[in-house]
Amino acid sequence: MNRKRYYLLTLLLLLLLNPWDALAQQYRYKRGSKETNVLERGWVILLGGGVTAVRSDICGSWDCNDFGPNVSVGGLYKFSPYFGVSGTIDYVKLGAVEKNTDAPLNIAFESEVIEVAASAVVNLLDSYAGSGNYRAKRKRFMVPYIRVGLGGLYYNATSFPADRKLNDSQVTYDPQQKYPAFAAVVPVGGGIRFYINDEFSLAGELGYRITSTDLLDNIPATLTNGSRKDEYGVLAIKLQYTPVFKNKIFSKKP
Repeated sequence: MNRKRYYLLTLLLLLLLNPWDALAQQYRYKRGSKETNVLERGWVILLGGGVTAVRSDICGSWDCNDFGPNVSVGGLYKFSPYFGVSGTIDYVKLGAVEKNTDAPLNIAFESEVIEVAASAVVNLLDSYAGSGNYRAKRKRFMVPYIRVGLGGLYYNATSFPADRKLNDSQVTYDPQQKYPAFAAVVPVGGGIRFYINDEFSLAGELGYRITSTDLLDNIPATLTNGSRKDEYGVLAIKLQYTPVFKNKIFSKKP
């Protein structure tokens, strides 16, 4: 009898707790997502800014870098909640001072770079939160992603004595090739996108550029015994804008 009474009480308790458990799950679900009326496909406008650092024959660490600005504009076409293709134009300013105490060259450089690239963008999580009937109405607040692409650089590099700034220097070293010059670039990286509303998202992104040139610093490898191509990194914040105002071209509504 006591055992039956125990089973009945347990069953009653489970029945009473079930709706509260469902409400708790729904609350946790809503905290991690936001309701939307826009599907995850179509055009997105990108605008970003950040800082850059270079890895060249004369500088391979943070302390010898002269961190420069980065500004980018572009567009992203989302084919699905997981995949998109972007095209971007970046302005990058690079600079560094030689770091070789064993054989100092007393040299520094500055470069201005225009980067044009196309990239594949892959979300590591579904942009939608939930499942079933709720999935199409709620977007995940935070989505990590990776990107890899291919592009070109149009750049101008100047080297000069390290004890002066370029604007103050009366001496610049001879160009090692004809500038402006062109080079290929492979941009790779990743970030986290934060959903704000149907129109705006904000992303923090860390990227790395592998180039085909050794003259982003206007310093030949024969002078430094370097063997690798010049590379640079970009840490940026990007605003993503999806035009949805009474427009069926940019976004489709469910």
